Amino acid sequence: MELRVLKYFITIAQEQNISRAAEIIHITQPTLSRQIIELEDELGVQLFERNRQNRKFILTDEGVRFYNYAVQIMELSEKSIEEFRTDSSQISGKIYIGAGETKSLFSVADAFKKIRESHPKIEVSLFSSDASVICERLDRGLCDFGVFIGFKSVEKYNHITLPRKDRWGLITRKDNPLAKYKSIKKENLLEHYEPFLFSAQAIKNRELLDWFGGSIEKYNLIGTYNLLYNASIFTDEGICSCISLEGITSTTEESPLCFVPLEPPIYSEVYLAWKKDRELSKPAKVLLEEIKKNCG
Repeated sequence: MELRVLKYFITIAQEQNISRAAEIIHITQPTLSRQIIELEDELGVQLFERNRQNRKFILTDEGVRFYNYAVQIMELSEKSIEEFRTDSSQISGKIYIGAGETKSLFSVADAFKKIRESHPKIEVSLFSSDASVICERLDRGLCDFGVFIGFKSVEKYNHITLPRKDRWGLITRKDNPLAKYKSIKKENLLEHYEPFLFSAQAIKNRELLDWFGGSIEKYNLIGTYNLLYNASIFTDEGICSCISLEGITSTTEESPLCFVPLEPPIYSEVYLAWKKDRELSKPAKVLLEEIKKNCG
C-alpha cells in the first residue's frame, strides 16, 4: 500500500466522483479506477458504493473506517516530512497543538508569539476538540502537544500545569432571571428549575459532581455539548443555559449572553501534555522551554 494510493482514495472520498478526482490528481480515470480496485482487493473489502446513475462514489461502512485511518496516515506522513525537511542553520517547522476550549491557551499563545520573534519560520497548526480526540491524536503522533482541562489521565503523559486556572459558571441570557445573581448556587438552579446543557467530557470525568451534591438527576439537565460555540447558540435562542468555563464564548456588552460564576467557586487546572516516549521536534522544544519560563 503506497501513500499515493491513499491520496487517490481520500480524493475520491472527498469528491464522491472519480472523474473529478482524476482531474484533481492529474491521472486518467481508468488508471485511478484500477488503483482503487487493487486497493479494495488488498484490503479484502469494498470501500465505495458505485452509483452508475449519478456516477457518485459513496463510502461504505468499511470505507468510512479506512478513510479515518488514511487521513491520519497522510497527516503523519506530511508532519514527518515537515520535521526533517528543515534548514539546519535556523529553527523552522510547524508545531501541532490539540486543545480543548480554554482561555488558558493564552499562555501558549503568548509563548508562541515570543519564540516567533527569534524564529520567524516556526508555524503552528491548531486542532480543537475534546480530551478523547486530542489523546488519540497525541498517541498517534499527530499532535506535539495536547492542552487538557481537568484531565484525570494526564499522568500517562509528560505534562506541566499552565499558570491560569479555568473558572466554572453559568452562561445565560442577560434577560434570564438568573443573570441578576452575582453567583449561582445549586439551590438557584433547583429553585428556577433552569434547563441547561453541560459538557459531555465533564460528565464523563464526574467533574463538578460534588458541587451538584453528588448527583445531577434532580436538576433540569436537557443535554450535553462537546464544544461550547454550538451550545451557546441554544442559549442565545433562549432554549437553555450552559454550565461552562469562563471566557470561551462572547459575553461583551453587545452580546445577549453573560457569565455568572458558580458558588462555591469551582476551578479546573489546565495542563500542557506531550508523549513520554517521543522526541519533540526543535520548534516544539523551543515552545516548551518558553512556556516553562512562566510556569514556575
